[in-house]
Amino acid sequence: MPTFVAVGALPRPLLSRLAASGWRPGTEGPALVWTARAELPAAPRTPGWVWVSGAAPSSAVASAAVDRGAVDVLFAGPGHEARVLARLAESLVPAPEVPVPEAFAGRSEAARALLRRLHQAAQTSLPVLLTGETGTGKELASRLIHQWSVRRARAFVPVNCAAIPNELMEGELFGYVRGAFSGATRDYDGQLAAGAGGTVFLDEIDDTPKALQNKLLRVLEDQVISRLGEPTGHRVDFRLVAATNRDLGQLIDKGQFGADFYERLATVQVTLPPLRERLDDLPLLLAQLLTRYYQEDPLGKARHQVTAWTPEALEVLRAYPWPGNVRELRNVVFGALVVKRTGGELLVSDLPRRLWAPRRTAGDGLVSAEAVAARVAAGTMNLKEELTRLERLAVQAALEQAGGNAAEAARRLGAVGRGAARDPGGTLRTMIRRLGL
Repeated sequence: MPTFVAVGALPRPLLSRLAASGWRPGTEGPALVWTARAELPAAPRTPGWVWVSGAAPSSAVASAAVDRGAVDVLFAGPGHEARVLARLAESLVPAPEVPVPEAFAGRSEAARALLRRLHQAAQTSLPVLLTGETGTGKELASRLIHQWSVRRARAFVPVNCAAIPNELMEGELFGYVRGAFSGATRDYDGQLAAGAGGTVFLDEIDDTPKALQNKLLRVLEDQVISRLGEPTGHRVDFRLVAATNRDLGQLIDKGQFGADFYERLATVQVTLPPLRERLDDLPLLLAQLLTRYYQEDPLGKARHQVTAWTPEALEVLRAYPWPGNVRELRNVVFGALVVKRTGGELLVSDLPRRLWAPRRTAGDGLVSAEAVAARVAAGTMNLKEELTRLERLAVQAALEQAGGNAAEAARRLGAVGRGAARDPGGTLRTMIRRLGL
């Protein structure tokens, strides 16, 4: 009999109906969170939780629950029992676990959710768009999609669009015939043709010119490629995986990226979590990086060999925001090992000073200056959304700690909602309505 973890005092009718459907409360399985009112509950530690509310939550509150990891939000009011039970039968079934590949260091819930999403994407031949901050491992993700697909026996062709000059990109991707332009002394089939039967990975797809995007869109529609200087085309069956660390929606608004091309690319979209959202994976990542370092630099073993790290060093790594994500972690670890000469453990003093030295910056406190700078440089910053998100998180935390008392929550938030007003929670209540909490 399948089990679920009950969070909150579930109503007896709901428990009875679940029991009749074959479910029972237990200590393992997905969490079922019940609230009598439509107030956002705290996210349980058990992954894949379902929120059932006795009152209909607003769309903003339901979205906030999904943002916290809920897989479904259900209203269990009168007359909705049958629909709730039907949805629960689907929502409470745990997603199948995907075997963790050797090249992937991650056991956190964020990492497991990513693997499940990549495995699902691999089962289709539709294009896949990988998004996420720089350094999150988009090429590794694309290789996993290829390895898990039916195309695994054929070629995987990675192309970094940012590394190819715009005037050469069309010929590099589509190929050309001899004499098509000055310097074309031979026929060249191009990278797309090289991926026939397999997968073509276009990294930094945002760097492709608009004209080339239109031509790629046509190729995705009919799978026909025409080389430069060739009057006729030929069919090439390949699977496209594209990646970007920029907000393509913003680029579309600026006229720098084609909306039609984006819609075709984003049929299947997978967002890779930043390292700060999977800090539980740090020990696994460190162990993998230590092994990789001595594989890439065998002479390092002659100087010394680091096989572990101190708890203090791990805490320093946990506290750092990692704007460059796993790539930055690799550089930090490799750089520390290059200069280290004695000892078998990675120490705090081996790490770059910027990670652990006390300092005062504009980013001290809730917001990391490094993370903000990285987002701005990558073109993924949306200041309005980030301010709203910070307000929402702060208000939710204050309300939870104050037991829902707006005046006490306002005091916990400092100047917000206080001032000289007789009702210190008045401004906060206005914020709550504006944020849909």
